[in-house]
Amino acid sequence: MTTIPALGYRDDHLHLLACAAVRRSVDVQAAASVRELLDIVGHAARSNVSQTMPQRRKHSAARDSGNSRRWLRVWGYDDALLAERRHPTAAELDAVTHDVPTVLHHLTGHVAVVNTAAGRALGLTSGNVLVERQDLLAAVPRADRSATVAEVTEVLADLGAAGITACTDATHTNDLEALELLADAAAAVPSVSVTAMVGADRLDSLGDLDFGETVLSSGGVAGAGAVRVGHAKVMPPHDDDSAIADLVATARSHRFPVAIHVMDIDTLQATLDALEAHPPMPAGMATSDARRTVPDRIEPDRIEHCALALPEQLDRIARLGVAVVTQPSFVTRRAQKYREQLTPTEQAWLWPLASLLRRGIRVTLSSDAPTVPPDPAEWIAAATDRDLAPNERIDAQTARRLCLAER
Repeated sequence: MTTIPALGYRDDHLHLLACAAVRRSVDVQAAASVRELLDIVGHAARSNVSQTMPQRRKHSAARDSGNSRRWLRVWGYDDALLAERRHPTAAELDAVTHDVPTVLHHLTGHVAVVNTAAGRALGLTSGNVLVERQDLLAAVPRADRSATVAEVTEVLADLGAAGITACTDATHTNDLEALELLADAAAAVPSVSVTAMVGADRLDSLGDLDFGETVLSSGGVAGAGAVRVGHAKVMPPHDDDSAIADLVATARSHRFPVAIHVMDIDTLQATLDALEAHPPMPAGMATSDARRTVPDRIEPDRIEHCALALPEQLDRIARLGVAVVTQPSFVTRRAQKYREQLTPTEQAWLWPLASLLRRGIRVTLSSDAPTVPPDPAEWIAAATDRDLAPNERIDAQTARRLCLAER
């Protein structure tokens, strides 16, 4: 058992609203095949009521605010780990859900499969596998705000119980409204300090708020329920890395450092090009807005994940002074997928860690919850005992240091 340090751990990349949503979802992580997944979903659709979930999660469905019909929210499958190595089809979901609108969320949150009833309600005319379509999924009926605040409060309380005293919400759809909701939840759990990124395309929603400032809870008491405004989150559009430079430029115009989602070599290349083309303004520098200057203390830009990287790309990261926030648990939890889909040479470039530290790059370990549990002991074990790319292992003391709330 890992001893909790006096100041606690930091989970520097998670998604609090997604963690809350998981608590009202049908959990299919245990399904090893499409057939097993459909059995679980079918049972939930037939009962269409709350159930007891493993690991204290609850199966339930959010009510449609327009009528009494319930939507079914399902979460936790990974097509690469199912026996069939594919997504369930809309027809297969229809066979077990019938007219119950159902959204099946991938473990990562980046993909969703909808049945015909849900697709019809969302206005889809073709295609039921949605990749990065939060614009469409935003129309799915959700729990009301008070219920969501309560669920996020539970998530934060669980983080505190695990020894995590600071966390960073890295959700790219965050705006001021989301930060205000998180602040209301944080008011009930003052032992956990919350920083929340804001989508680079949503910075205008902040009004006069700057990077590093705080959003207070509706109680309005400084220090009670305050969420710190974090980096501008850049989520490259699906199959379009060319947008990265524009989003970085937007963040710079708002005096924000950026945190860029990077899962492959091509996206990393586009990211490094964008960061070189749009460097951060020096601290204390006056801006075109006479009322503002760049903050005296500028935090480095961040690369989120850095799942696959060439050695020469790591050299560029070091030269640019960019930090990397990574998730070592992915190496162990997705080992089967990587062995099947990557060549031995590519496997050697997976989830660099020791290579980052040797170059003097600032590194923080994290979970990406709910994809991986917010459990520092697991991150440390994965960082020290990984089978894939074993040259990237680090010692337990170093791994623990990379998880600390204060470094």
